[in-house]
Amino acid sequence: MNFFLGFDTAKTKYDVSLVNEQGIEQWADVVGNTVSAVTVFLLTVTGHYSDAVICVVESTGTYHHPLLEAATTLGVPCKVYNPIITKQQIKASVRGKKTDRTDATMIARLGLRGEGRLHTPEPYMTTKYYARGQQRLSDFAGSIKRYESHLNGILETELSQAAKDILASVQLQLKAAQAQFVKDTAAQAPAGLMQRLRTIPGIGPYIAASIIGEIQDIQRFKTAKAITAYAGLDPKIRQSGKTLNSTGRLTKRGSSYLRRSLFIAAGVARQYDPYFKALYDKKRAEGKTYTVAICAVARKLLTITRAVWLSDKDYDVSFWQ
Repeated sequence: MNFFLGFDTAKTKYDVSLVNEQGIEQWADVVGNTVSAVTVFLLTVTGHYSDAVICVVESTGTYHHPLLEAATTLGVPCKVYNPIITKQQIKASVRGKKTDRTDATMIARLGLRGEGRLHTPEPYMTTKYYARGQQRLSDFAGSIKRYESHLNGILETELSQAAKDILASVQLQLKAAQAQFVKDTAAQAPAGLMQRLRTIPGIGPYIAASIIGEIQDIQRFKTAKAITAYAGLDPKIRQSGKTLNSTGRLTKRGSSYLRRSLFIAAGVARQYDPYFKALYDKKRAEGKTYTVAICAVARKLLTITRAVWLSDKDYDVSFWQ
């Protein structure tokens, strides 16, 4: 018999519920959201039950990572699924009130039903977080620059030279930090795969490393459509009766970091590569806006990236055929 351990995730704690193969709750508990607390808890639970215990959790930002780390270390299987499934389940169910415990029980039952995939450690975690750190530093540097312009506009000549020097120093330090993160990101990524991805127009060392960090395992995506959805580059669908229509807007689900990297690469590729330029110009000639045309280039870039990664070959024009 298998038991399913549902974890409802919060910043500082997990609400936990254990159900059997009939979906009947055996007990519920609350555990701190730290690797050590979860490790002790899982050791206690698995030591008590001779049958297999399978953890189940939503993929919720980074809050579920302590559970994944503890479960991986102990060899306890853990199923991870998209939070959209929880929302669909809540809408389809009738219950008096929402509580963390009822959510934990529902999550355990979703695991029993077969939802989610077994978690495997990501091979390029360091690359992923270096690349994300660089993007966040870039956003922060942009915010500081805008604030500096705002202050100069309001105070004009009243802003002291000391304040100006401090703001300028902050800008220089942020640029230095960004440059170092770019170097560290590239250094952590696998060299062979990096070189192959860099043969794709628009993809430089940082973008290649960012793509590797966000995708991790290309085998997870069985089709080009699946990886496009992961990047949030697929259009929203609106249904009315039996009619399905695209809204033209992106779902923006999945990895925003991957989507941003692809937009940057698409902007470069459409300027310097004849094939991507032709695609961009075609969309513009059809009356599409700049953003829609760039999205089309980004989708094509992602499809080609998947093909290059899977084929273990450098990019050439045959990927367009």
